[in-house]
Amino acid sequence: MKKYVYQKKFYNVRIAFAGYFAIPFLIFSIYRYIMEKDILWAFAILACVYIIFNTFFSMSYPEEIDVDDHRITFRSFGKTHSYDFKQIEDFRCKESPASKRIYLRINKNTAGLLKGRYWVECAYFNDGIELFNYLLSKEDEIHPSTVKAYAHKSNEFSPEEKKAIEQRQQERKEKSVFNRKKKK
Repeated sequence: MKKYVYQKKFYNVRIAFAGYFAIPFLIFSIYRYIMEKDILWAFAILACVYIIFNTFFSMSYPEEIDVDDHRITFRSFGKTHSYDFKQIEDFRCKESPASKRIYLRINKNTAGLLKGRYWVECAYFNDGIELFNYLLSKEDEIHPSTVKAYAHKSNEFSPEEKKAIEQRQQERKEKSVFNRKKKK
């Protein structure tokens, strides 16, 4: 079993703090809406409810992801969502390679509002790149006939190509180091 854990300080600042901050702001927004009847406060109420719901109830931002050969498990705020790979019919990733962030939908047609959708910010997990690649490969494995799976397969490099790419990167790095030394 492989365990991926969100770095605690980043989780507390990026996820937990936003959820906890939204609670008093929700109360303040409700008070201001009652007093002023301004539509802006109604939008603030909706935004706070959305943040609180995603953070604490639907567990959209998992703090820990456990993966083994048979299942994937998401944990956050004492709650657990677990899926057997045999029972997964739909496993869709919308990835952002630059930020190593994935919006993951599991069993979209059978899951409700409280389960099945996760924002996984892989850059903040231990072994985040491995997690990012694992989720994408699992999508390709579950949906092998999609255009996205074909694109991933066609973008794979042979060992010779990988070696040539690494060599070019090393040459660029050496060249840039040489140029820095030359300028000094």
